[in-house]
Formats: sequence, C-alpha cells, structure tokens
Amino acid sequence: MHRIVIVGGGAGGLELATRLGNRSGKAGRAHVTLVDRCAVHVWKPLLHEVAAGSLDTHAHEIAYAAHSHWNGFSFMQGEMT
Repeated sequence: MHRIVIVGGGAGGLELATRLGNRSGKAGRAHVTLVDRCAVHVWKPLLHEVAAGSLDTHAHEIAYAAHSHWNGFSFMQGEMT
C-alpha cells in the first residue's frame, strides 16, 4: 500500500487530500495523511472579511479531522520543518 503525506491544508492541499482519499484511501490502495498546524480550515477567499470583522469564521470553517473521516484520509495536526 502506498503512503501519501500532504503537508499543508490550504485550498490545494485539502482538495488533493479529499480527492486522493475518496479515490485511493477508501479503496484501500493508499493511506493518505494531511498534515497542518491548525485543526480547522477557513475558506481563504473570505479572509478579507475575517480581517474586517464582518464574518463569523465558525460559519465558514471545517474541522480537518471530521473532513478526513468523511473522505477517506487521515489528519495529523503538526508542521514540517
């Protein structure tokens, strides 16, 4: 079984982990792990609204652990140096 580690859960990393998890992780062909220093992902196109204080971040965030469970990959909170 292949082991795939994705460092960084931004829009690209989260999308890659989701696609690989759904295609290969759920089928048992690969073990996909996403690593990010934060426990939640905030949808980045809305960051200007977060900075302005006009957006409730909790309404536009997703917990990596829950998303990984639903989509066939693992999440590990941490960072790579």
